[in-house]
Formats: sequence, C-alpha cells, structure tokens
Amino acid sequence: MKNLIKFLVIILIILNAQTTRSQSGILLSESGLSTALEKAKAEKKSVFLMCYMSWCPHCKKMMTKVFKDTAVADFYNRNFICVAQDMGKGDGINLLKSLKINSFPTFVFYDSNAECIYRIAGELTANEFVQQGKNALNPQKQLPYLKKQFDTDTSNADKCLSYLTTLKKAQLDFSGVVSRYFSTQTEGQLLTEKNWRIIANGTTDINSREFQFVLHHQKEYSSIASPERVSRKIFYLVKEILNPLVESKDSLNYFNCRKSVTAIHLFSIDSLVFTLDLKLYDLLNNWKAYQETTLQSTSTYVWNDYMQLATIATNYLKNINDTNALTQAVRWTQRALVLNEDYNSCLLGSRLYQKASRISDAIQMAQQGKKIAIKYGWDATEVDSLLIDLQRIKK
Repeated sequence: MKNLIKFLVIILIILNAQTTRSQSGILLSESGLSTALEKAKAEKKSVFLMCYMSWCPHCKKMMTKVFKDTAVADFYNRNFICVAQDMGKGDGINLLKSLKINSFPTFVFYDSNAECIYRIAGELTANEFVQQGKNALNPQKQLPYLKKQFDTDTSNADKCLSYLTTLKKAQLDFSGVVSRYFSTQTEGQLLTEKNWRIIANGTTDINSREFQFVLHHQKEYSSIASPERVSRKIFYLVKEILNPLVESKDSLNYFNCRKSVTAIHLFSIDSLVFTLDLKLYDLLNNWKAYQETTLQSTSTYVWNDYMQLATIATNYLKNINDTNALTQAVRWTQRALVLNEDYNSCLLGSRLYQKASRISDAIQMAQQGKKIAIKYGWDATEVDSLLIDLQRIKK
C-alpha cells in the first residue's frame, strides 16, 4: 500500500509539473544562444531560437497568444531548449547580420551540434506552429538533408522543389538552387507542371531564360496552372523588381528595368508601371513628367479607380499650375464622383476650378457638394466655408 501511495504521489508530481509547464507557456530563456546550444549538447536536444524585436506586434502576439497555448507549450518545452533573443540589442545585433534576418518574428532551429536544421518566419497559428516544430524534428524535412539530396541530383525537379520551398519559407537565398537546377533543363523540358512550380516559386529575374519562356508560352502554362496564376506570377515579379527601385528613388535602374517590363505588353503590367511611374515622379518632385504621364494615360489605366483619380487630382491641385491641365483634373474628380458619391470629390473639383480661375464653375461644383452633404446628413461646414470664399472672389 505504501509503495502504491508513493507511486501515485510521484505521478501527481509529474502531472502537476507538466501542467505548470504548459500553463506558463513556452519556457523561453534570455541567457543567449551560446548558453542554449551548450545545454542542448549536454541534454542531446535541439534548440528553438525566437528572433524578435521589441516593437514587432507579430512577435508580441506569438509570445502572448500562441506560446501560451497548452499544446504548443507542451510540445516545445518537451522537445527543445527554448531561447529568445531581442535582435535590436546585445548579441542580437551581430546575430541579426549573421543570420541575415529581414522580418520578424523569425524562428531558427539548431540540432545538438549547433547546426541550423530548420527555419521559419512570420506569425502562425498554434496548430501551424506545432506542425513546424514537428518538421524541424523530422530529418527528411531539415535543411542539411534537403541540401544533400539536391546536391546529389541537381536535375531532379522533386528534390529541387522540396529544397527551394524550405529555403523560401526560411527566407534564405534560393537563387543558386534555382539557377543550378535550370542549367540542367533544356527549353523543351521547361513546359511541365513541376517546372512551372519551380519557376513560380523561385524565378526572380525578368530577363532570365525561364521567365522569358513563360512570357512566350503563357497559353501553354495557363493550361498547366491557370491563366490567373500565370498572370499573377508575372505581375508580382514585376512589382517586386520595380517597387524597391521606386522607393529608393533609383530612377536610372528603374527606367532600365522598365524597358524590359513594358515589352511584356500586358494591360495589368502597363497599369502597374503607370502607377509606379507616378509614385516615382511624386517622390522626385518631377511634376512636369507627372503631368505628361497623367494627361496621356489616366483614363486608360485608372478610369475605374476613384481613389487613384482623387489622388492624381489632389496632386494637380497642390503642384500643377497649367490652366488646361487643371480643367482636365476636374474631369477626373467628376469621374470619381460617378464611381463614389462623395462630396469630397466636389470640393476637390471646385478648388481645381478656383485655381484655374473659373469661379462660376467652382461655385456650381461646390453647390453640388452641398446637396450631397445634405442628402446623406454629412457635416457641410467645409463646403459652406468654400462657397463663402468663392462668392467673395466673384464679387
């Protein structure tokens, strides 16, 4: 009986420890990666490293929500030495550079020999996070295994795709893998479902042979995937290449790349280029080029986008002085009004007419805005003030 009681007490102690461990969430040490790796080697366990920034809302949500989940906490505390590192201070600053982390949170897994075996980034659900932890413990899903498999047969599409998707999920460079694989493929071999998936996930160069092949065989790839997926790949690849050049105001490289892009001759791409052109001209304060581009192409590319029409018209009000151009901008506010009955479009059009010295037209458009405000019960203070100013100018 005494032995039975002792046994039950031990069981209760173990269960209580497990419950406490789960209820407190993942037990994240802040003692540093080196200490965690030493402990992992001694205990023959893997290391789970959370790389975070104090300002990151996704990091906070993972820590306060997902890490507190009972199933998550139990799985990670049982299988890993868990450590967290603020990448904005201390050892995290150098670690950030060596790991080449560019988004948060990033989760890195090491084996007991301190080799990186798996990596993921971003906010995940509890179930997803447990599954990723299981992947990290599965030798056939680990980065060293996938690399070895690919290196032994660089012409194997399945091995390339498995390694590529794992690298991409880890936000690690995969360009070399894709390049090595496609160097083994003739053009006649490119038109397959597996090669489409490798292109869709791994091609990032507009001028590459593979991407140019897609451009010239869109119909064939559409039957393998779908027209939407093919168009989406083309669109987002162009955006990923051009948008950073716009953001950095690198007009020289932007217009060099733009030549290849406009040769694609797709409406969605031409529309994207139009929008990026305007963004670049805005950043560079090149209002002459902005005016020329919008006068030529606004009705072609954004005629059904009232937000874009309003944005362009607003920039005219602030930065363009040509009377004829201002009158054209009114037409865009009128189109925006058709798409969305918002009296702000009337106010904008009225002010454009005022800047063009067409006061009677400005009053008429402001009065239209007053009617809309009354119709929907909106505050008409602004339009009333504008009408007073316009009437004063007219006198």
